[in-house]
Amino acid sequence: MKYSTLRLISGALIIIGIILSQSLVLRFLMTIFIIFLAISSGRKFRLLPNIILLLSVSFANTLTPNGLVLFSIGSYPITLNSLIIGANKALLLISFIYASHYMMSSRPQIPGKLGALISLQFYYFDRLTTKWHQIEKKTPLIGAIDQLLTGIEKETENTQIKQAETRTVVKKDVFIHLFHISIIILLLLIFSEKAKSIFPFIALLP
Repeated sequence: MKYSTLRLISGALIIIGIILSQSLVLRFLMTIFIIFLAISSGRKFRLLPNIILLLSVSFANTLTPNGLVLFSIGSYPITLNSLIIGANKALLLISFIYASHYMMSSRPQIPGKLGALISLQFYYFDRLTTKWHQIEKKTPLIGAIDQLLTGIEKETENTQIKQAETRTVVKKDVFIHLFHISIIILLLLIFSEKAKSIFPFIALLP
């Protein structure tokens, strides 16, 4: 098995765990974990875009008032449940973005022509979201996209990327990725209904 395939499988299982998470605290912990994995695989973390995404999605969700009114902006109520639901959606989106960075860091190859096309699309999406901030602000949109795609095409010729694509899995790789998946499973178990009955304070968390 190629290392890139192992990374793809590991990332897919982590995404399933993130989807299964319902608690805001649990999803926050999982998001922090997947961001850590993305950074450890060579991806950069930029705080401001994530804060903007979190705040914008959270407050957009207050258009549908739900639960305790925290405060009002004029006649517009800001409710607790709406903010929690919005933050949950925002964390899900952020975790998906960094999960894609983690999974695509070694350019996994999905078998078949369709798989190759999907792999290429994921790779270009990953590189576009990673490198978008590097373009000059005054560059026209079409020119900026062309500049990015040209840079990505040259990047694919990089020897390190080719080595990541062809590297085979060793036992250490399997244990590391199993450890990553185990952390997600452990978090799900900690916030499970059975654990809440044993530790009531967990049930009080949003």
